[in-house]
Amino acid sequence: MDKLMVANMELLETQKELALSNPVFIQNHEIRQVAVYFQVIVTSFIFIISFLKPWKKKKIQSK
Repeated sequence: MDKLMVANMELLETQKELALSNPVFIQNHEIRQVAVYFQVIVTSFIFIISFLKPWKKKKIQSK
């Protein structure tokens, strides 16, 4: 992902506003967006699993 970001930064420095319509820039940007969404989903899943712990049996409190 760092390589894609560096490539996009280089395109922006050399081409300025024209880089925004460059197909390589757009493709790199879309790949990075998908990767970020994937990371957020995986992190959320790990957080939910660690919080809920569905594999543990719940203790029933007796009165």
